[in-house]
Amino acid sequence: MKHSFMKLLIVTDDYKQVTNKGMRKRTLNINDVDVTDKPVLYTCYGLGSCIGLFVTDRLKRLAGGAHIPLPSTLESGEFLGATRLINELLGSLALLGSDLSCLRAKVTGGARVYESSFDIGEQNARMILQKLIDLRVFIAAKDLGGKVSRTARFNSETGELKISTSEQKTYSI
Repeated sequence: MKHSFMKLLIVTDDYKQVTNKGMRKRTLNINDVDVTDKPVLYTCYGLGSCIGLFVTDRLKRLAGGAHIPLPSTLESGEFLGATRLINELLGSLALLGSDLSCLRAKVTGGARVYESSFDIGEQNARMILQKLIDLRVFIAAKDLGGKVSRTARFNSETGELKISTSEQKTYSI
């Protein structure tokens, strides 16, 4: 089954630091998408209603991440939606030779940090999970919802997604 993706390759060397084990660090800010064939520790700070999506292709040794703020893109284009950012992420992996059937995804965020009837976090989570299911990307782990923000750190070599919450809890999925 073929899928149409944006023809945008996002492979950067914009890595700010290197760990003591030689692994590069990359912070994903809102709307950021990154794909690499090098070991990297991706970090998304302060995921409230936003989603941190991390994808690996263990056969090709590729990894990528996205910091997704909304279920759909705003007309102003200031904040991008799930469909566009997931297409950029998966399209970039495909351009590097990845096959959707080899991908594993980990997803976190989507909290309801503010009381309102318009629960962006839940909408984000639903949209992203449905998009991954529609594309037949295996969802290896998810930590979604709740009422606290999270910081996510994804190790591309081990596939570990370490999450720390605003309540000072830390755990891995």
